[in-house]
Amino acid sequence: MPRGALLSDKHHALVETQREVLAELTRLRREEDYLLLKVRQAREQIRYYEGLLDLLRRDWGQAPGLADLLRKLG
Repeated sequence: MPRGALLSDKHHALVETQREVLAELTRLRREEDYLLLKVRQAREQIRYYEGLLDLLRRDWGQAPGLADLLRKLG
């Protein structure tokens, strides 16, 4: 095989590998964005439920434990 053909094949292989790596990088960035969104939503839910617990504690005039709160609600 002539040297030029060998270099051309290597070049094409490298270009294809680069294309695949860039596609994977794009996919991973989208996945990272999705996971960051889910973490932010989970933190918002935690703040919401902590706020509800604080409200219930104030309304009942004491600081009951979680088991007491669930028993009273059920």
